[in-house]
Amino acid sequence: MEERAGLVLPPKPAERNRPRMDPPNVLWFFGAYAISFGVYALIQAIPDDQNGLWIFVAAVGFLFAFTLASWWLLRMWWWVPGGLAAALSVATFPAVAVGFLKLIDVWPSDSFPSQSGGFSGYQFGVAIATAFVGLVAFAVTRFSFLFAVVIAAILVGSQLLVPAFDSPPSGGDRSTTAIVFGALLVTVGVFLDAFGRRRDAFWFHGLGWLSAAAGLVFLTVDPGGDPDRGWIPMLIAGVLMLVVAGPTRRATWAVYGVLGYYAAIVHYLIKGLNESRWPFALLALAVGLSIFAGGALLHRYGEVWAGRFVRRPPPTLGP
Repeated sequence: MEERAGLVLPPKPAERNRPRMDPPNVLWFFGAYAISFGVYALIQAIPDDQNGLWIFVAAVGFLFAFTLASWWLLRMWWWVPGGLAAALSVATFPAVAVGFLKLIDVWPSDSFPSQSGGFSGYQFGVAIATAFVGLVAFAVTRFSFLFAVVIAAILVGSQLLVPAFDSPPSGGDRSTTAIVFGALLVTVGVFLDAFGRRRDAFWFHGLGWLSAAAGLVFLTVDPGGDPDRGWIPMLIAGVLMLVVAGPTRRATWAVYGVLGYYAAIVHYLIKGLNESRWPFALLALAVGLSIFAGGALLHRYGEVWAGRFVRRPPPTLGP
């Protein structure tokens, strides 16, 4: 408690500054993942009789419990645990929706996703509704981690939408969808960055690039296509991301960029050279030195480039 001018003020919400990499935050986040896994394991163990009645009741109970816990923790200024409880509530919503759809006997009888490869509007609707619920939860709590749940629902929904255009979808169709939606999410992250919402933008960058990377990796191993469809875009994107990472001050871009650059270069070195001979070793050393030198350049000139090329609007816009 803090005393000022004879008045006792409530404690400040210290956790609202930001989640940190310290023991309490590690345990809170890992515990949230473990709780979510346990909730779905328990719901999965419920017998699927009476048209999903008990699944629906159990899911609603968990949803209500997590929502109540979030409300209480936020009132107590425990911002990170309260936000994670809200995220658990959003993560439980698909179970509520599926239980309700089973209760009214409209949920598809085959597995999720559909083994037939056909489009299911109900499955797609659950994904979109989950993303909407996550946005509502963020509007209430302003806890940025909720965007991770929202983006995960969007990415799942994008894959569920593919059969609506090509049924059954090929691996290339799904890879292209992952790349396109990943790029769209990164674009949203760039706009959030431009308006000073860097914490919110993190999840759009991190998960957007993860989706795009997964699509490119699949193209490199797809037995029915040319691997260069994945390796060449990966190399180009990796180089561009490393160049842009300094001015934007985005470590996520540097991580994905260096992985794409290094993996593609090593792939072509292995493909064109003998791994046991000195030219391969010498070029591999040169690649490592180029990455190290790139880090030195970004450290020395990154802020200068950011001030010269990156323009952000003023914090407040007058009339």
